[in-house]
Formats: sequence, structure tokens, C-alpha cells
Amino acid sequence: MADENLLDKVKKLLRLAERTNSEGEAAAAAAAAQKLIERHKLDVAALDLSEAHEAPVEAPEKATLDGAEGRRNKCAWRGSLASGIARANACRVYWTGPRLQIVGAPSDVATVRYMYAYLVREIDRLAETKSGGKAWLHAWRMGAVATVSQRLREAREEARREARAEAQASGAGGAAIVRVNAGIARIERAESAVEAVMAAMKMRKGSTTKVRSWGAYEQGRADGATIRIAAGAALGAGAVGRIR
Repeated sequence: MADENLLDKVKKLLRLAERTNSEGEAAAAAAAAQKLIERHKLDVAALDLSEAHEAPVEAPEKATLDGAEGRRNKCAWRGSLASGIARANACRVYWTGPRLQIVGAPSDVATVRYMYAYLVREIDRLAETKSGGKAWLHAWRMGAVATVSQRLREAREEARREARAEAQASGAGGAAIVRVNAGIARIERAESAVEAVMAAMKMRKGSTTKVRSWGAYEQGRADGATIRIAAGAALGAGAVGRIR
């Protein structure tokens, strides 16, 4: 089961978008949530660390991430977004017809679901401010998703760098670094367990979606950059206290 305290903090950070209607703060909240999730995983692994055995990982589950919602075909930009969020959180996604499915530890699946729903709403909201045909908006969304996924990866790596730096500065010697590395290794074991499930299902890497308007794609990438996901640390844990 997902850590309810963690999920509650993630929800509070992401609800900031609904209260402010601000692109920068909404997406900064998403990055803060991503960093919070990563640091939580490292902290839990440190608590579970034992010289006698490796801390076990949750068994992966298969679940529906995104229903068809009346769609008859796959929605490529949603698939790319889901994949980016999932990979930042030790999960993987695949298609069953027009439905997106997810494989991952239950706690990871819960956080990916919430992050996905939030970012779909945010990208759709931004798309409503654009003018262009269906192909143009598709290319724009794909560009925005590419930048968002990159920034989520950066937020995850930044959390790991900060954890290592804090361990080095703690004065606890090599033991603190060992705990951080054990946490990262535990996350990697969870990813390996998910990959094993995907391999058993004989899932192959999806094909690349064609983009017909590179101008729209690049505009989407630029607009995705204004979301400032990598700057999510500006909110940090203190943001939780400011949200009712």
C-alpha cells in the first residue's frame, strides 16, 4: 500500500495548480513532488538497511493507468507522458487497445497515477491557450511532454545528488553514504523487478510517433520549459505548510 502521508503531501503540492492557476507554480509543485517522492524512497531504504539482509522491494502489480474515455485509438502524447512519469518512478507502461496500463510497486503506481492526472490537466490547460489545427496541437503536446519528462528525470537525479551531498556533510562518515547508495540500489531492484514482469509479458519497445510540425514541437518544448519543473525545489517541504 502507498505511504498515505507521502501521497497526501504529494496531493497538497499538486493542488497548488488549482488554487493559483499559475503555470510556473503548478509545475514547480510537480517537480517538488517528484523530489519528495525520491527522497522518501531513499529515507525508507535507510531505515530498512540491515547488515543481515537486503531490504525487500514491493512486488510489482499490473493496473489501468488511463481508461479509454471514449477514445477508439491510442493517444500518443498521453502515452509518452505516462512513460516519462513512470520511468522517473520505477514503473513502466504499455497499451491495451486505447487504454494505458502500468506495471510497478503499488506505492509507485499510486504516485504515478496522481502525477499523471495532474500533468494531463496542466498540458490540456496550456493547449487551450494555443491556436492551431489538430496536427499542430498534437506536435505541440509532444514537445511539451518531451520537456516535462526531461525535467522529471532531472528532479529525480537532483534528489539523489542532494541526498549524497547531505550524507557527506553529515559527519556520519561512510555509513551515511552507504545508506544513500543502499536506497538507490533498492530503487534499481524495484525497476529490475518491473522489467522482469514486462519481459515475461513479451512487451516490446513502442515505435516512435511521427511529428508533422516540427515548429509546433519546438514551441511545445519551449513552453514546457516555462513550466520550470526542474526548479521545483523552490517550493520544497515548506510549501506543504502553506497549503490548507
